[in-house]
Amino acid sequence: MRSHNSMQNNTNAEPTTRINEEVSNVGGLINHESENNAAPVMPLLGSGRKKRWSYGSLFFSLFFFVPLIVSRPLHIEIWIIQTLGYISFVALYIKAISQPVKALPSYLIAMFLLSVGCSFQNPGGATIVGFIAFIVGYYNSFKTGVASISIMMIVLFILNFTVFENAHFLLSASLINSLVLFGFGAMERKETLHGLKENQQAEALRVLSAIAERERIGRDLHDVAGHALSSISLKAQLADKLICKNRITDAHREVKALAQLSQALLSDIRQAVSDIKQLSLRDEIAKDKALLEENGLEVLATIDDRALMQLTSKQENQLALIVKELTTNTLRYSKGKTVSLSLNLNRQTLIMTYQDDGVVDNSSSIEEGNGLVGVRERAASVNADVSISFHPHPAVCVQLILDSQLPDMAAL
Repeated sequence: MRSHNSMQNNTNAEPTTRINEEVSNVGGLINHESENNAAPVMPLLGSGRKKRWSYGSLFFSLFFFVPLIVSRPLHIEIWIIQTLGYISFVALYIKAISQPVKALPSYLIAMFLLSVGCSFQNPGGATIVGFIAFIVGYYNSFKTGVASISIMMIVLFILNFTVFENAHFLLSASLINSLVLFGFGAMERKETLHGLKENQQAEALRVLSAIAERERIGRDLHDVAGHALSSISLKAQLADKLICKNRITDAHREVKALAQLSQALLSDIRQAVSDIKQLSLRDEIAKDKALLEENGLEVLATIDDRALMQLTSKQENQLALIVKELTTNTLRYSKGKTVSLSLNLNRQTLIMTYQDDGVVDNSSSIEEGNGLVGVRERAASVNADVSISFHPHPAVCVQLILDSQLPDMAAL
């Protein structure tokens, strides 16, 4: 870029129409991959766990003002124009990271034009180009991204010798910044694709597990009901024949046996259904942890395996439902960013604590709704004590005295 005097002389400089003609292809390849049906659908940078990082990275965009500070004193008009340009960039960036891939090219071209326009008076415009490169690297394959960045660099190279009068600093800074942030975007894409692949594999395993569980349920019900129903059918036919032969006493005996078989079958079916409905506390915690993380919350889970080993089926079922209810409350009402869940064993007392770092306004006036009332009722069904507090952060503590016949492993 030219000297400070040259910067001031260009205050009223306007981008030529040549710029619009030369940058019209910058976003041409951005959407190429998304048109391919086989291309993966990338999570938006402005949603979920990526939202916090995407907004936090705007801190580095403040380097936009460094050349202006170094080159002072500058006319107030320059500061106003550059500040408005920076605010426009931030608005475009926030809008872009929340848009589907098909809508990105127009936003990226607008950001590029804005960086070029600001660069007439401020070399810090190269900072904006780097953010464009990161978005390109994240949403596109390496080949498509390199092609898009190459087009952008060619446009800057042409502008360097036609509009900016050999502004080598702008060209070199834009090139280095773009390559570095494009690399970060490509690595973030690779990591995200790896996570998506793992999620797909986990989903496939869940489907296979569901199929295996259905087959197990079918076998169990067949084993439970098959023999009993056959016996019931035979005894019913025998009772009918005895009645026809006027052997009422023998028929009464078969009817009583028939009633006993029916009651035994009903009890066995109830037990089988109870086993089917049983929830695994570990699986419930893993499922809720993944759900919270998908919604942008960080989860810190500490689980003592010794405590899980001593839980009865009913205790595990009720604790799993409590964790599920607390997770639902967090997603609905919490203003926090971090959730901590601990499950510890203190001698024969299990202590489960669930807390998030949100701040509750007017906690003294809060009335417990159906969710927390349900938590207390489920805890009471297994003789557990519950304490709920909202200051300084929402927290629920469940203490359960274990009646397991297993030895006190905490004392070993």
